[in-house]
Amino acid sequence: MKEFPPFRLDTENLWLWRRRETAEDERILLTPTAFAVLQYLVNHAGRLVTRDELLQAVWSDTYVQPQAVKPHILGIRTALGDNPKTPLFIETLPRRGYRFIAAVREFAPPVYAAPPRSPQKRLVGRESALSDLRRYLQNAFEGRTANPLYHGGAGHWKTSVVDEFERQTAAEIAIRISRGQCVEGFGGKEAYYPMLEALGKLCRRFDGKPIIQILAIEAPTWLVQFPALVKREQLELLQREILGVTRERMLREIGQALEAITAGDPMLLIFEDLQWVDRSTVDLISALARGRERAKLMLIGTYRPSDVAPSENPLKLVRQELLVHRLCHEIALGPLSESEVTEYLVPNSSEATVPG
Repeated sequence: MKEFPPFRLDTENLWLWRRRETAEDERILLTPTAFAVLQYLVNHAGRLVTRDELLQAVWSDTYVQPQAVKPHILGIRTALGDNPKTPLFIETLPRRGYRFIAAVREFAPPVYAAPPRSPQKRLVGRESALSDLRRYLQNAFEGRTANPLYHGGAGHWKTSVVDEFERQTAAEIAIRISRGQCVEGFGGKEAYYPMLEALGKLCRRFDGKPIIQILAIEAPTWLVQFPALVKREQLELLQREILGVTRERMLREIGQALEAITAGDPMLLIFEDLQWVDRSTVDLISALARGRERAKLMLIGTYRPSDVAPSENPLKLVRQELLVHRLCHEIALGPLSESEVTEYLVPNSSEATVPG
């Protein structure tokens, strides 16, 4: 993890954080491409990085105009609150490139005795959903369909149930788990956004080297999306290998890679907030559900149904098709009943009532 106060770059989770003195640290969202640009500049802080070098490092898999760098630099500066006329972080050298001028250091989280944790949120009324998720995970082990589409309104504890299922699963069995987040406003701009985020987290884990090796063999079109993980010489080889890449090839490659990754331990993928999903990720979900070779993979998707209702939402049609062909399962979370609210607010009390 790199730090340039008041920011730190979490290269494992692909997050940018801003330290705040009077509140919790703030997570700042960047697109995967903008994050890759910032990470490359930070890793080469203090020296000139030319536009050609950035293009080679971040866009090695495709040809783009040199002007493609500018909007990402602008987005990074906006996130950092950096003024290009009096920069504190990114200096522009006209017609040459950019230099990261802030002091960068390795960040090690402080070690201290954790304060007593507040009581964990009690998942009252959600036992059935957890039971369904456990059953679908068993289906995944047996090579049967195990792709729950999991929905509920705001405040219905979708994330809390998935968090608890992830905690229980990790404690009980050997399994790889990773999550990707669909982000409002990024849909249609960054193809495969949640899959790239989840894959990047897996590759950057302490045991991520085998996954990188599998991607190099089975899915080079995906590995080049993470230039910081690949040596320059290997990037050049991959670039030649993926000339003329098509969307169909990317889908085929990630399917093969996931089969290879799950040949040993199974995998749980979680895509959150699919109401903002990009169309490429919808194609990926459909391809994984329809794959003839069943990987030991469980994919959980969460979404808000009210935001998927519009006809132009790409998730709406594929959801209907997968349900009709029994290629996915749907878990609906409704609001808690009055008795469940009472149980949550007043545990171990059979006489308490919910205020009107």
